[in-house]
Amino acid sequence: MRRKLFTVTASVSLCLTATLALSGCVILRPGVSANEQGAVQGEAHTRIVELPASVKDKGVMVIGSQLASPPLIFQQDGGKQIEGINKDIADEVGKRLGVKVEWKQFPFAGLIPAVQSGQVDGGMDLIGDTEQRRAAVDFANYMNQATSPLVRRGNPHHIESAADLCGLPVAIVRGGVQLELAEQTSKDCVEQGKKPVEINQYGAPGDARLSVQAGREAAFLGNTPVMRYISEQKATSSIFEMGGEATYQLQPIGIITAKGNREVHESIQSALDLMQADGTIAGILKEWNTEDLALDTESKEAK
Repeated sequence: MRRKLFTVTASVSLCLTATLALSGCVILRPGVSANEQGAVQGEAHTRIVELPASVKDKGVMVIGSQLASPPLIFQQDGGKQIEGINKDIADEVGKRLGVKVEWKQFPFAGLIPAVQSGQVDGGMDLIGDTEQRRAAVDFANYMNQATSPLVRRGNPHHIESAADLCGLPVAIVRGGVQLELAEQTSKDCVEQGKKPVEINQYGAPGDARLSVQAGREAAFLGNTPVMRYISEQKATSSIFEMGGEATYQLQPIGIITAKGNREVHESIQSALDLMQADGTIAGILKEWNTEDLALDTESKEAK
């Protein structure tokens, strides 16, 4: 079944000043609503742009990540093994650029500062391309992020889309873009003569999931790839399932690099462009059941 994607836009900003735009506020996951320009990377490269000697000669490109966002990036076997979409994409980027990829763990709020200070060559996680973040770092986008509802196995409230949330208690993570979707859905419910959505905010995704498992909440609005992963894994598939196929709040995510490191950005972008063109990224997304989150590259012209 083809999944449906919906975009919700916002007129508000999470950050009020340029100073805040460079602090923790700018990297709330998954960020403010979709920056439509984020998915447009200009003209596509048709050949590899070599890495600068400062990186190429080391033979290693260091990428920062929190390493805790399955299926994007996560650790297995007690941290000895890293897996996920980001790992597969980064490995292929490194291969095409002639370097190995080395991962360095940071808390999510520390990724942009780590990139800006040169502690790493790039950052890769669930980093949404927003206007505020683009003012701080450069983005080389490779897929989209979205929001989906996660419900208890059996779907007791028969939730197939956000429209089915009227009158129900719904969990979201405090500070996330899902608040916008929940509030807009609640407003729509009232306009249709239905009860508003009961929005309950939690400090961590794990707490939100437990609230659904315990039956306190009818659904958890969270990051689509993560929600699907939870609903499909052996350890959790007997507890959770997706609340329908629809996804919302489409937003590009990418590999971030420092503003003063344009050469590295262009090298990474060239590898991603070639991977988009030859179907490599599409294959990786399909393997991880996220092919519907592929970037729309039809408007890109070759160069």
